[in-house]
Amino acid sequence: MSGNLNVEIRKKSLAQKYFLWLQSCEIWCLLRKKTRFNSSIYDCLQAALENPDTTCGLYATDGDCYELFRCLFWPVIMDCHRIDLRNLVFEHDFGHLDHLEDLPSEVNEQILSIRLRLNRSIQNYPMIPKLTVEQLVEIEERFKDAFKHFDEDLRGKYCSLKDISDTEQIKLREKGILFQEPIDRYLESAGAYNHWPNGRGFYVNERENFIVWVNEEDHLSFISQSDNSKLSETYERLTRATDQINQLCEFQQHQRLGYLNLSPLNIGTALEITVRVRLTHPERFDQLIELSKRLDISSKLTHDRCVISFSNLIRLGRTEFHIIRSIWNGIEQVIKEDMRE
Repeated sequence: MSGNLNVEIRKKSLAQKYFLWLQSCEIWCLLRKKTRFNSSIYDCLQAALENPDTTCGLYATDGDCYELFRCLFWPVIMDCHRIDLRNLVFEHDFGHLDHLEDLPSEVNEQILSIRLRLNRSIQNYPMIPKLTVEQLVEIEERFKDAFKHFDEDLRGKYCSLKDISDTEQIKLREKGILFQEPIDRYLESAGAYNHWPNGRGFYVNERENFIVWVNEEDHLSFISQSDNSKLSETYERLTRATDQINQLCEFQQHQRLGYLNLSPLNIGTALEITVRVRLTHPERFDQLIELSKRLDISSKLTHDRCVISFSNLIRLGRTEFHIIRSIWNGIEQVIKEDMRE
């Protein structure tokens, strides 16, 4: 009996786990509160209530939720990010590119691609679940104009999702330029697909190595990618574009939690780094997974059993530059271990 009970406990989402930890008086207070954008704790828990199998199940329908409902959000954040928020002070720092060294040539040859993604939410707006159709379109129009200021290698075009045919959407998704269809049931329950496809679209530069998604899951998703191992170029493109847009609008930010977005899993730096590597010894996959875990790197095999995809586990508690340099050094160690005779 106890064994079955333990299985049931492990199946609880983080939202359910920490909601059940609350005292009755705390729950009563949560139920009475609403943010300035009219968000309730029920709005934030909708995904967990409709999807008991979800891992997290908690979404901030506006930035104020992180503070107003902190007795639930903060324990969830500390659990999933493995960090103590009580003494944390967020620090934003893109760092200096001259401190981001290239890997040795024999290591570089194993790297197939790099993709960096940075999500940001705009000040004075709620997150997508609480946006009206008019606000979604307003944000889209605002950034269509802002993107016109991009020049040189960032110069490109903006495409609104409602103007793209189904056939063209398929082609764009295959190239990684367009976000996926609205089929994620967790995000659907959270309200991230409200009023789809209104106000959604993307910007892409001429070389198709820089993309901005508008109103996909968050207001903005900056993406810089390359089909080689040139991390410094890829990172510089991302940071330059982000800084340029930040001069035109203010991003939502918290002194402890960093940059705020819809999902508490994607706050802090909100930086996702994905590097695809070709293995010389695929039979060492389990060993390489253990090594990457110790280096705070997530790893998984792709459909090609000889290619492994690495990504950062840490997004909160360190600066952007610390995170990107750490994963770069970690991937070097993993590749060298794979290449070892």
